Amino acid sequence: MNVTSSLDTQDIYQRYDPTNMLARIAGLPDQCQEAWDRASALRLPASYTQADRIVFLGMGGSAIGGDLVAGLAQLHGSAPVTVQRDFSAPLGVGPSTLVIASSYSGNTEETLAMYRQARERKAMLVAMTSGGTLTSMAGTHRTPVYAVPYKGEPRSALGHSIFASLALLCRLGLLPYTNEDVAAAIQVAKELAEGLSPAIPTAQNLGKSLAEELCGKLPIVYGGGFLTGVARRWKTQLNENSKSWAFYEEIPEAAHNAVEGYSLPQAIAGSAYVVLLHSYLFHNRLSARYTALEDLLQEHGVPCRQIDAAGDTPLAHLLTSVLLGDHVSYYLALLNGVNPASNEAIDHLKAKLARE
Repeated sequence: MNVTSSLDTQDIYQRYDPTNMLARIAGLPDQCQEAWDRASALRLPASYTQADRIVFLGMGGSAIGGDLVAGLAQLHGSAPVTVQRDFSAPLGVGPSTLVIASSYSGNTEETLAMYRQARERKAMLVAMTSGGTLTSMAGTHRTPVYAVPYKGEPRSALGHSIFASLALLCRLGLLPYTNEDVAAAIQVAKELAEGLSPAIPTAQNLGKSLAEELCGKLPIVYGGGFLTGVARRWKTQLNENSKSWAFYEEIPEAAHNAVEGYSLPQAIAGSAYVVLLHSYLFHNRLSARYTALEDLLQEHGVPCRQIDAAGDTPLAHLLTSVLLGDHVSYYLALLNGVNPASNEAIDHLKAKLARE
């Protein structure tokens, strides 16, 4: 007997998504193109081309773009890229460091503290923000600003965080992507988005079907190579959109420790669900770890599924993997009976900290 999924009925969208967050998620490819175009026109000092290190400063949705760029930089960047989530800028930041301070609101306490320290150390600075204190400080200091032209949740502005950063680094000669590379990756993402839309039935919709498999489970996302940051993105989107516990692991590191924890406590085996984000572009020995880990998970009775990225390039694989995860977290939110756009716990915590 065929049973219609609740995700294939219009009622669930009207009930739990009053602000139409789905449109913001599905609009990621267009947002990426806009960010690439806008940032490509931003003027930067010629001295920035001499950077021998790139550091992203940020928290939450404003920082994750740095993780994704760092994954691509490991493949073919000319300088190492790291991300700092703290109140202190990392040791070694100085005149030869390009620092991108990313805060969607412009008022993130941690990011502002790190920005001040990086400026004191005479780092090469770029601010990425929609306004707030960071915009004011950057104006005073004559720091180049990429003004994020987006209204919504910081986590929904990821296209600007990724592709504005890529455009800036490519203009400086620190990454090699071209307009054609970007357009090709975005086209693959647009095609994927069509297949993930509510109009596509659950049986043919990977986003919906995977959300149903995750419903009631503890999601754990595995990612390796340049998809490690994507695994983290899945984790944070499952937290924020689905209001669900979620964790992520890095491959091959997981093969050196996490595997020893599959046995105990026994109750976790049936409650967890592992998603393995894979790219056929990975080193063959990295892919071998995926196969071995999947086999081991199954031996221990842990439900799992490997997801292969779409497209032919690392950029396409990264973007489509992000887009799929965003859709999965959205559909899981509806199955959980929650509004994916709300941030009640985060807002409560911020208000509490503001009083202290």
